[in-house]
Parts: sequence; structure tokens; C-alpha cells
Amino acid sequence: MKQWVMAFLFCIAPLAAADGHGELGLEKRQPDAPMTVTSVTLGQETTSISAQGDMEGYGKVYVTYHLSYNSDRNGGTVDGQGRGFTAAGVASARFQGFWELVDGVVVMRNVVNITNGTMNLDVIEFNPLTEALLVKAYILK
Repeated sequence: MKQWVMAFLFCIAPLAAADGHGELGLEKRQPDAPMTVTSVTLGQETTSISAQGDMEGYGKVYVTYHLSYNSDRNGGTVDGQGRGFTAAGVASARFQGFWELVDGVVVMRNVVNITNGTMNLDVIEFNPLTEALLVKAYILK
């Protein structure tokens, strides 16, 4: 399953990064969601980024991204989990994808599997200089 997700991402991630997401027929799940970075833990093999924020449809969201490095250390794989809390209950999500450093910004592209049966393509931009983290979620299922 992991290989299938990675192959899928490898094929669509470059297209999703381009302007005009409509070329893929993907529509936004929700408005772009700025999040507050709560911690960054640097490591030799992986770096972890945790954040929290409000997302339409998911309520108060907490997420952690685990980034593994490629040989050049300017990209690699990413996986993690998130939880959204609303008055109606809790949503849980797991995700996998790839990340790269683009002009000093960490750009992650993840396939997100959510417990409510939906699936997203999330494009996340994290600027370490400004601590800004923005999540753009597109509907896959």
C-alpha cells in the first residue's frame, strides 16, 4: 500500500505544484488554512514539525509532520498524523507524501486518509524564517 501511495504521489505531485490545479480536476476541500507552528525538532535522520490551527470542517486541528531526508538533504519523504476536534466529535487522519525545499520554503505534498472516509491531496508550505505554515487541501475522494 505504501508503494502505491508513493507511486501515486510521484505521478501527481508535480502537476499539483503547477499553477492551475483545475488541470487535474481537483477542487478545494476548504479554504486555505494558516496554522501556528508549535515545535520543530531537528534530527540527523528526520525532522518533526508540529502545528495547530482552525480548519473549516475539522475544527481545532493538531498535526505533526515527520520529514525524512533524501541524499541531498533538500527533500525526501514525509508522513504523519492529524486530529480535528469539533463539538460533533473527533476526526483522525494519516498521511504520506514527499517534501522539497523551494526557495527556502519547505513544500510538502501529502495524500491524506481521513477517518470520515474522505481523502485529500494536501499541499503544505512552511517558511522557517517567518514560521508561517499554510495548508491547501484538495479533494481526492
